[in-house]
Amino acid sequence: MEKIGIYLSISAILSLVACKQPEKKEHQPVEEKFFTKTVGNISFIIPTNSFAYDNREKLISDCRGAIISDLELIKLPGFTDSITVRVVSTREEMKKYTGLAAGGVAWLPTKTAYLLSNEKEGPPIKHELMHMITLSAWGDPDPTSLWMKEGIAAYAENQCNGYNDEQIYRFLLQDKLLLPMDSLTADFYREPEMIAYHQSAFMVQYLLSKYGVEKFNYLWTQGFANFEKIYGAPFARVEISIDNIAKHDYPNAPGIVWKTFSEGCR
Repeated sequence: MEKIGIYLSISAILSLVACKQPEKKEHQPVEEKFFTKTVGNISFIIPTNSFAYDNREKLISDCRGAIISDLELIKLPGFTDSITVRVVSTREEMKKYTGLAAGGVAWLPTKTAYLLSNEKEGPPIKHELMHMITLSAWGDPDPTSLWMKEGIAAYAENQCNGYNDEQIYRFLLQDKLLLPMDSLTADFYREPEMIAYHQSAFMVQYLLSKYGVEKFNYLWTQGFANFEKIYGAPFARVEISIDNIAKHDYPNAPGIVWKTFSEGCR
């Protein structure tokens, strides 16, 4: 009986000690704070502890300048839709908001352009804002015109790793990397991105400079099957002219190292 009594006493003491131990607090994530500012028709949301916040005035200025540049490219007099530019610092954050670990995403249903900005990666401002403008002004393109949607946005930037779209097209032509038009119109997003986007960008540049925005807009909405009806010539003939312009402007193809270049624009 004595042993039992001792055992119970020790148990009681241990229970008492356990009760007095401070509770362990679970790790609470730090709530991220944001800087918000509205300039004209654009509302900006920028994380405060970030590279973008430290350079926020330049970023805001670049966005406003991109709107002007994009409008000039497609001959629109203005863009007054209220939109939001939300900046993220990592591709992981981008994926959290959009489902894509991309450098930028334009989401028309909420009128929001998501931009990645950090010390290593600059945001594709003109590209994403061109999406916002064209989709708002022209609506969604025909499924066979998705190459035009991405081509006009890539042409708005018109640079990648120190080369413009025509130079990149010339290289792709020289190295026989250009994609068949049937591939671009059938399932654009399944094609190699660095080829599809820049090939489309220079084709868009040519069509706009040669034939103007009105016909381009018709093709956007009516689809590639109507190309000859809209432009008065089959695409195969126009494609020859596009190739010849690139050859004329750049007799020698740029010395792009494709293995490195194909990893993306930096």
